[in-house]
Amino acid sequence: MGQKRKQNQSKIWTQLQKGILQVFSASVINKIVAMFSNMVLTRMLAQNEYGIWSYVLNFYSYAHLIMGLGLVAGALQFGAENRDTPEENRFYRYCAMTGLVANFAIIVLFISASFTGILSIRQAGVYIRVYLPIILLEYLFDLLMTILRCKNKFSIYSKLLTLNTVLVAMCTCFGAVWGVGGVVAGKYLAAMVSLLITICATYQIVCCVLRAEKLNFAQKKELWHYSIFNGISSVLSRFLYLIDVSMIAVLLGSTTELAIYKVATLIPNALTFIPGSVIICILPDIVANNRNLPWLKRNIRKTFQCLLAVNVMLSLLIILFAPLIIRIVSGEQYLSSVEPFRILVAGYCISGTFRSLSVNVLAALRAVRFNVICGLLMCVADIGLNLLFIPQFGMTGAAYATFGGEFIGSVLSFGYLICVLRKRSL
Repeated sequence: MGQKRKQNQSKIWTQLQKGILQVFSASVINKIVAMFSNMVLTRMLAQNEYGIWSYVLNFYSYAHLIMGLGLVAGALQFGAENRDTPEENRFYRYCAMTGLVANFAIIVLFISASFTGILSIRQAGVYIRVYLPIILLEYLFDLLMTILRCKNKFSIYSKLLTLNTVLVAMCTCFGAVWGVGGVVAGKYLAAMVSLLITICATYQIVCCVLRAEKLNFAQKKELWHYSIFNGISSVLSRFLYLIDVSMIAVLLGSTTELAIYKVATLIPNALTFIPGSVIICILPDIVANNRNLPWLKRNIRKTFQCLLAVNVMLSLLIILFAPLIIRIVSGEQYLSSVEPFRILVAGYCISGTFRSLSVNVLAALRAVRFNVICGLLMCVADIGLNLLFIPQFGMTGAAYATFGGEFIGSVLSFGYLICVLRKRSL
């Protein structure tokens, strides 16, 4: 019996490796395409226009943080836990219907807020109001991709992800001919085509979800409890990457500085596909095996070791060749972003190794309350450091603040994960 269990566990790890390879390969292609798209945009849009577009994306990202009120994460958790049971599709159906209602309320809230004078760059207001409704399309696309993850259909997941990235790159670059408005129109066209193709590719799954019965009150309560806490944790984690841009806009008030700092964040943010690819594949199985301690310890240890080796080597190379990379990606006019760029890459190396995986594993183990506390402490530290460093060091100070927040979050989340696993062993 013990030998059979070992063979099954080995088979699962082999399947995970295959899935990780598929998603990782697709992610590499996607990031190359996205980077090429950003290279084109930084050259086709004037520096002032690119600053406005960066601000539009940053404002939208706050709405995207609370998209669906965390129900996509709830769909992943409860879908994987109830894999191959009638309850699985019930959870997906509820998340789809309720999530759309929640997103409509979010759109109304943020459009109303854009009229209150809170915008630091007023020229961006009209673009923000036009762009916000795209959240409805992106929510449905994300939910369908989450369902594919739960079902371990990584091959079709990878193809659809690549298709979406290529469509966004093509449409936004073509739209840039007409300025920021053209980029917004391009994003809408890409989102609609991607969603339509995804629905066609997952037609049988969509039909099963739509025919599923309703959840009972106890299931809804359990789903919302998990989704809200996990959603707050996710908001606080991603808030770290948005607050810097907002505080630069408020404290410096320069679209040029905003554009330069945005360029410095492009590659560090893009590098998150490395831990993200691993998490996409391994998380559903961690959820499904969250009571199998030997499996958890062995596979989590392997994952951390691989991530550490890859991130250290890659980050050192990027930091060493930073000026050349910036010159190739965005041009000579953005060379002043080299210093904050190096700091943000170092921050990614720590966060992308320890915090990203730790937070997701803790969520899979339903330790979502600590993730909220950790995220809150991380954001408070980042805001405090921004207020201290930006007036003195400008955008480089914002990079130092992000590094500090990421370091604190990594230490807390990784340390707590070790404590949780040891406690379960006892």
